[in-house]
Amino acid sequence: MQNEEVAKQLDRCLNEIHLAAENKREVLVAPEEIELTNTQGHILMLLAQNGPQTNAELARTLAISPAAMTKAMKSLNHRADPVVSAISDPEDARIKRWSLTHTGVSLAQLHEKDHQNTRMAYVEMLNDFPENEVAVISRFLTELEARCVRG
Repeated sequence: MQNEEVAKQLDRCLNEIHLAAENKREVLVAPEEIELTNTQGHILMLLAQNGPQTNAELARTLAISPAAMTKAMKSLNHRADPVVSAISDPEDARIKRWSLTHTGVSLAQLHEKDHQNTRMAYVEMLNDFPENEVAVISRFLTELEARCVRG
């Protein structure tokens, strides 16, 4: 009977996380208050990590539609202080790549800090469990992720 109760608890927890993160690309614990959506923050972080990229490359990485990517990039580029700028591809000037402005670099760093803070919050929670229980949690999460990915 305990497994059924824990299964119900897990179902409620995952549904609450899903609802809280709806229309977001990720779940962050106590993110900084920056005027970006999580998707926009993740785009900036990807540009900071990988350098200039096209809409298609970014959309593929984030698994979002080209239309959603175009909308996000227009929003980032048409701010009072733009955080991205379009540059021509050095090998094919017809291709537009996005790079970060100075403001974009700062916001990308804040978003990366949100990721670091989230991982630290997880570590703090896991520190309350004995090592053998952490191993069980890890094993469970590995299995849950594999089943979710397989569908």
